[in-house]
Amino acid sequence: MNQKLLGSLLLTSIFVIANPSFAQENHKDGNHDHGIAATKGHHDKPDNTDHHKEKHKGAHKKKKGHHLSPHWAKTLSDEQRVAVDKMHLKLGTQHAVLKAQATLLQKELNVMTAKDGADQARIHSKIDELMAVKAGIMKHRYNHLTEMRDALTEQQRISYDMAILKREGAK
Repeated sequence: MNQKLLGSLLLTSIFVIANPSFAQENHKDGNHDHGIAATKGHHDKPDNTDHHKEKHKGAHKKKKGHHLSPHWAKTLSDEQRVAVDKMHLKLGTQHAVLKAQATLLQKELNVMTAKDGADQARIHSKIDELMAVKAGIMKHRYNHLTEMRDALTEQQRISYDMAILKREGAK
């Protein structure tokens, strides 16, 4: 499938799911309003069909509890805000070149792999190059996270640390 079409479909799906007005239309007052075709006793009997499960997947998730401290970014002083902006600019300039290198190496790896009689030793060497660049990106990112943490007060670090622990990986 065309990547642009796939991307468009993905973005549209995310918008429809995340759009609050769509959610209000389909879940008024906590009750399901599935439109004209729905009968009044729709949820009187448990419906365990695959279609029903897929349709309601994640529809009744509970929201996570409120953290006891305010989000660190909302509590920054003007001095801290300038320092954080400088750190983000520094990280952005470091990452710009490395990310471009990683993209180029990935493309080269793809071309090498798509050839007849691909040279496995060269492919493995290119993978090592790519991983070295990605390791550099991660090192810069985690140095940035610790540098950011050092710029925060003890109270601000609480919500900052909570956010770090929830992260799934560096960008």
